[in-house]
Amino acid sequence: MTNFDIVLWSFIAVLLSGGLVGYFKTGSRVSLFASCLIAIFLALAAGEFFGATASRPIAKFIVGSLFCLFGYHSWVSRKFVPGGLMALAALATRGLLAGFDDR
Repeated sequence: MTNFDIVLWSFIAVLLSGGLVGYFKTGSRVSLFASCLIAIFLALAAGEFFGATASRPIAKFIVGSLFCLFGYHSWVSRKFVPGGLMALAALATRGLLAGFDDR
């Protein structure tokens, strides 16, 4: 397991836990479903399902898109939690993933 995989699997765990918290605190099924769906795509990218050369850029794109989505959600709602917190987690993950080669 490479450092890229460790960072990606850690973000997957954070993403799933955020979906679970959203479901149990507010009953948001959408939050749970969306986090599970995105986690599946990231897990496929971590497992190189999309091919050895395409998986890492796809994972980076998904995490970067999540940063934009969560940042927009935080901006519109004017609340830091949960959108801003997840945006910071996505930004940190994207920054760490940027340091790894795409092979």
